[in-house]
Amino acid sequence: MSPLSTFEVDPEHTRSLARDLDEASQFHAPEHAAMPEDPTVADFVTILNQAIANLTARSEQLHADTAHIARAGFALADAAETTDNAAGQAFNGFQVS
Repeated sequence: MSPLSTFEVDPEHTRSLARDLDEASQFHAPEHAAMPEDPTVADFVTILNQAIANLTARSEQLHADTAHIARAGFALADAAETTDNAAGQAFNGFQVS
């Protein structure tokens, strides 16, 4: 069994990472290029448009997940500070002999 260790959270570093994730979560789908309307490639264009729509939906979900993780990072940093401050107040005046 491994020895117990203290769970440490550096709120500023956590917030910095969360800010980076928040910036990375911004997503703007690119404009679709004009596709040829030639009947000989109509099936290909249809499948290509479906693939582009699928990739766009996946990208939107990935960016939404990244934004969620960023919000969780901010919440973790806030909770760590709140807990640390509350513990500091609760143990204020205690002395270890």
